[in-house]
Amino acid sequence: MVYSDRCGLEELVAPYAIAESVHGRLSLGGDWTRSWITAWSFNGDEVVWPVRDLGAVPLLRSQPVRPFTWRARQRHRPGLQFLVSTGRHHGFESLEEQRLLLAMSAAAPPA
Repeated sequence: MVYSDRCGLEELVAPYAIAESVHGRLSLGGDWTRSWITAWSFNGDEVVWPVRDLGAVPLLRSQPVRPFTWRARQRHRPGLQFLVSTGRHHGFESLEEQRLLLAMSAAAPPA
């Protein structure tokens, strides 16, 4: 048994291998951080940043790009998870993301 208050993130998250067929399709050339982009919403406007510039994104002023809604018989399970480490609810789009949020919260000191 691993107690979450006495371990690191690497002990709470089980790594998995990416199949070579999938890995070969990823564009990870020397300039990938410039060509991969992220979208953020600020005051209702969508703003796009390259991955390499994410350090300059004012994250605390952003809003979710899309809402977290769900219905019966949906194939994935989005929702909100409260994290003690931040004192806030955080959105997730799958059970795997929910588990990662919990693992990250357990590994981080409280806010």
